[in-house]
Amino acid sequence: MAHAKDRGILAVRAQGSDVKAVLENLNTDWEAFKKKHRAEIEDVRAAADDANAKLAAMQVNGNGGGAAPMLTPQAATEFTEFLKAGNMGSGLQPRADMQSGSSADGGATIPKQISGTILDQMADLSPMRRLATVEQATTSDFTKIVGLRGATSGWAAETDPRSITETPKMGEVTPTMGELFVYAEATRWVLEDSQFNLERWLSENIATEFAVKEGTAFFSGDGSNKPTGFLTKPQSTDADDTRAFGTLQTVAAQNAAGIEADDLVNLMGALRTPYRQRSGDVAWIMNRATASAIRSLKDSTGRYLWNDGLAAGTPPTLLGYQVVESEDMPDIGTGNVSVAFGNWRSGYLIADRTQMRMLRDPYTRPGWIRFYAHHRLGGDVLDSNAIKLLEHPAA
Repeated sequence: MAHAKDRGILAVRAQGSDVKAVLENLNTDWEAFKKKHRAEIEDVRAAADDANAKLAAMQVNGNGGGAAPMLTPQAATEFTEFLKAGNMGSGLQPRADMQSGSSADGGATIPKQISGTILDQMADLSPMRRLATVEQATTSDFTKIVGLRGATSGWAAETDPRSITETPKMGEVTPTMGELFVYAEATRWVLEDSQFNLERWLSENIATEFAVKEGTAFFSGDGSNKPTGFLTKPQSTDADDTRAFGTLQTVAAQNAAGIEADDLVNLMGALRTPYRQRSGDVAWIMNRATASAIRSLKDSTGRYLWNDGLAAGTPPTLLGYQVVESEDMPDIGTGNVSVAFGNWRSGYLIADRTQMRMLRDPYTRPGWIRFYAHHRLGGDVLDSNAIKLLEHPAA
């Protein structure tokens, strides 16, 4: 029979083996749990990041250390809410960055005695979203059907034979699509230390940049991963009944270096009456230099063709139709199209595939926050009979 001391040693060894087995089982179960609940664990980590960001925001607000407040509570809340937008993949490369060591990249906002506002330069925004047809596309191959008319008819007496008549035709317009994007990054320090809401400022500047970029594409886009601008469409002097679908009609100006009153009258007359009857959709488009040249034009009775709006915010009119200025239109000059006139609701289509979205990546580069903003859209001429162009002679 085993001695009592020996039995005790054997019992301890057995218990040690049991403990080791239990620990191994616990480790196995924990790894399985992490694998199964990986998404939930990432959510918990994200929540912890948000909580840390909120604490940092409260400290920046002057709640620690007695420093003067640099962000209002509302701004701090907006800042932390913005950072909850999500994350991105790691395969993207930054296009620009923000850091405290560079004034131009956000460092100028870090506390010192500076103005309480950021003054942004004014941007020339396109009028096309206000004038054109805007639709929401559910796929990238969004197509709009255009009725081309073309039906024929005839007269007949009661017993006369009837011949087969022509049926109306249809055309398809598929706006060329592309994605506008901004990929920027900022150090966590500059975001935490700035006395401005840099996230809101960044978002507003991106929205303005997108508006400028897409506006240019609506005028002169080549259709390669972007909208097709109406100025890049095929052009012809042929009238509506003989011109090919998708080709815009040009009206010749009398000289290369200026505009005459008759040029504008002829351009307006080229747009058929049904298009001009919906006056709210009809507009002249030109840049400010061209508008300055036209302001002095008079008709045969000595009256100015241009009339400024009587009330604030009311657009000026030219020959009874509103004038819209856009710096995306070419200047008066040899071979240029300086003025466009048309029913833009019928003439141009903007197809939005997505709205502007902002994604955030705090993981790829520790200490930096990356922001990826994108907006998918397309555009193209819808009814080529609805837009007329004034073209200056080549020589």
